[in-house]
Amino acid sequence: MIKHPDDLTLIVSDYLTTTDTRWSFGNQILYNMCAENPLHNDADVIVGKIWIIGRSYAAAIERRKTNTDFDDDFYYEIVAPKLLAIGSKLDDHIAEINQFSMLTEQNLDLVLETHKFLMDAFYDITKLEKRSLASKYLHFHCPKVFYIYDSRANQGIRNCVRLNRQKANDRYSCNCDKEYTDFCIRMLELRKFIADRFSNTLTPRELDNLLLYY
Repeated sequence: MIKHPDDLTLIVSDYLTTTDTRWSFGNQILYNMCAENPLHNDADVIVGKIWIIGRSYAAAIERRKTNTDFDDDFYYEIVAPKLLAIGSKLDDHIAEINQFSMLTEQNLDLVLETHKFLMDAFYDITKLEKRSLASKYLHFHCPKVFYIYDSRANQGIRNCVRLNRQKANDRYSCNCDKEYTDFCIRMLELRKFIADRFSNTLTPRELDNLLLYY
């Protein structure tokens, strides 16, 4: 449920008139990188993608609140072998998801399971819940479907959309991360509200930009 529909309508209307292209060029480089190198069967490619996306989006896989002994060998000695081990299954999920034109109620379980699958792999590496990194990494591989999760986007969506608890409870039975599940359900509600009022179905990138604008 939208919390303040009239206020949000004004904000969305204002946002849709903006022509801000900041970061578009840099983001397109990341999209191209993943489109041209989608697979996880080469250590150099894996390291390059996880390093560039993670550090570009303040979600580096080695990032944590306290100091660590991680160095550059960490990527090749720990990260690459783990992602190579799950690479075939991850690639199958990504290929299937890229057949969809957007996130829907029908494909949401697969998207949530894929996000949790990658989160679990990152947890095996870091012993941390790399929820944001998993969402960002998958977004650049499946930009039409995966929503970008981080603290700012999560706060923004919570400010304008109240969670449909029944929908959330129905999804928890699948193998998913509850926080990302709640986030996606709210994002679907926001996308529907905008589509109904403006006849404009925003992409995950556009919705992320809207939340930052909000």
